[in-house]
Amino acid sequence: MKFKKASLIPSLALAVALGSCTRHAGEPVSRRVLYNNETAVDTEGYVFLKTAHEKAVYETELAKHVQSTQAPATAKALASQLIATYEKMIPELESLAEANFVVLPDPGMPGFSVPHHVGTDSVANFNGDAYMEYVRHEQGAVLEQFKRASRNTSKELRAYAAERLPEVKALYTQAGGQEDHGAHH
Repeated sequence: MKFKKASLIPSLALAVALGSCTRHAGEPVSRRVLYNNETAVDTEGYVFLKTAHEKAVYETELAKHVQSTQAPATAKALASQLIATYEKMIPELESLAEANFVVLPDPGMPGFSVPHHVGTDSVANFNGDAYMEYVRHEQGAVLEQFKRASRNTSKELRAYAAERLPEVKALYTQAGGQEDHGAHH
């Protein structure tokens, strides 16, 4: 009798362990994805999707704010280019993320607020030069993310990043940024 009871515990544990990782009827994905936040991309791909989406959403909102201010013409032109580029990228990034089991938009993503160095939420207190510098800095970070993603192990991310890289480079150049072609990592 002792042997029956002793063998029942490990067999029950084995059944639970094996049953917890499989896909059951009615579930769209396996339980590893549902409960362990497992994705279909590596860490670099995950960071790319999260960062690129977050920056695209934020920069679009900020550019819309710039359009409503008395900003210089150069700042407004840059803002309209940002809106045109990122508004079409946002649903593409969300679609890529969904296919790779990455949750977008991130539930913890902060709401929009105007950066303090660009100006207040007031339309009259807008600093066009600070906005141009801010965009140059942020577009440099986005450009680096797209360059990394263009060398990613995921074919989908590589193709998407390579396709959108010229647009991101154009935004960076329009903001006054210059690529350092001689730098090697």
